[in-house]
Amino acid sequence: MNRAERRRQAKRKRSAPPSASPLPTVAILKATLQRLSSPAEIGHYLDTLIAQGLPPAAAEELRVYGAEFHDATAILQSGTDRLSRLIANAQGWADTLIDQSPQKNQRACHAGCAWCCYLPVVLVTTAEALHLAGWLHNHCSDSELDALRHRLSTRLQRQQAPAEKDAPPLACPLLRNNRCMAYEARPLKCRAWNSLRLADCEQAYGHGSSARQVRIDTSAFVMGNAVLSGLSDGVTQAGLDGSHHELCQALDQALTQSDGAERWQQGEQVLSTQPR
Repeated sequence: MNRAERRRQAKRKRSAPPSASPLPTVAILKATLQRLSSPAEIGHYLDTLIAQGLPPAAAEELRVYGAEFHDATAILQSGTDRLSRLIANAQGWADTLIDQSPQKNQRACHAGCAWCCYLPVVLVTTAEALHLAGWLHNHCSDSELDALRHRLSTRLQRQQAPAEKDAPPLACPLLRNNRCMAYEARPLKCRAWNSLRLADCEQAYGHGSSARQVRIDTSAFVMGNAVLSGLSDGVTQAGLDGSHHELCQALDQALTQSDGAERWQQGEQVLSTQPR
């Protein structure tokens, strides 16, 4: 490269617009949202990030996370029956967002379709498991609860046993006649999962394998998980157990603890299942 070419190259570098600053990591973004105290501050912060290149869809996901985080911490600061209010708020917020998805009318899900209830793992927070157990105690007969405990025990035993080739998939113990017996209190993960194609679900879950790609309502899934993440982090920020557990393991233990909700609200770790 001769002197003239070097001068031209240096001139191009000087005239080129400055490169955009890299966006913060997800952990830093969430930590910042946790420190902001009002929706207006959160909105201004996210608008700034959008101007720096953050996709608007990602900004909306972060907005939902921030709103749920602050709702959760506020609910847990005072008042009675904090667990019920905490979960009712999170589920109501998630249901509203999921119902607003632009893909809502494309969903294949309907009453009596239960393929996704054969997923090998569903994660719940401790708070969700305790709330679900309380709902079941309030809405089920003793015989129904005994039958549920038996199904939970059977599934947990099979999960712990060596995998068998071509073994039929395991149904969620809450499934009865292809319907969820606790649909009203179902976890956030279940609410967020909505398929767009029935055949995908049948292939993925009907034959004991979830390897096949299932086309889902992406907006509903992302928004539901944003609420779940905000809930978990808000609970942790309040000094309570916000960890995630496998649904069947958590519910099996939560059903046996009549004072689990009260102890959890006092800061105890009431589930001994391995957090995920």
